[in-house]
Amino acid sequence: MTKISTSEVKRWTILKIDWKLFKVTDMSHTHMWRWWATDSFKVKDIVSGKTNVFTYNAWTTLEKAEVNTKNAIFLYNSGDNYSFMENDSGEMYDIPKEEIDDVIPYLKENLDVYLMIYESNVIWVILPTTVTYKISSTVPWVKWDRAQAGKKPAIIETWLEIMVPLNKNEWDTIIVNTETWTAS
Repeated sequence: MTKISTSEVKRWTILKIDWKLFKVTDMSHTHMWRWWATDSFKVKDIVSGKTNVFTYNAWTTLEKAEVNTKNAIFLYNSGDNYSFMENDSGEMYDIPKEEIDDVIPYLKENLDVYLMIYESNVIWVILPTTVTYKISSTVPWVKWDRAQAGKKPAIIETWLEIMVPLNKNEWDTIIVNTETWTAS
């Protein structure tokens, strides 16, 4: 295990706390007084999927899990399993739906992803920073409609509904930032 300061923890870092693995989904840093600060982490238990919040004094040392990251491609889903193939070795991984439910709405066939592997088990799928999708359906643009600040709802090819710029129409391609979930 690698030791890491709370100030070095980033989103998607895998921490080992009380012999359990937690994925950091959000974090915040708070200054209470001039010399005293805390770091809070919203985490998801890798095994149970439950969320929790841990708060530590700033600069506390934690254990970071030794996780390998491998380049892979999403192939297909068959019911409740999602199949990925590692690019270098050709090794196949079938991952149950409940283990990667956060990324499923963004998966499309032949999408390059990264697999986080801990002790020979895939614990998470990392999406690329940007992904190109086609718009399957959207509402027509009305010139004077400014209620959504230049955005309108659209359904992309993975059947996910997101907000897109007003000038986008059906079958147009959009680029979605997977860190902020915004489309352009």
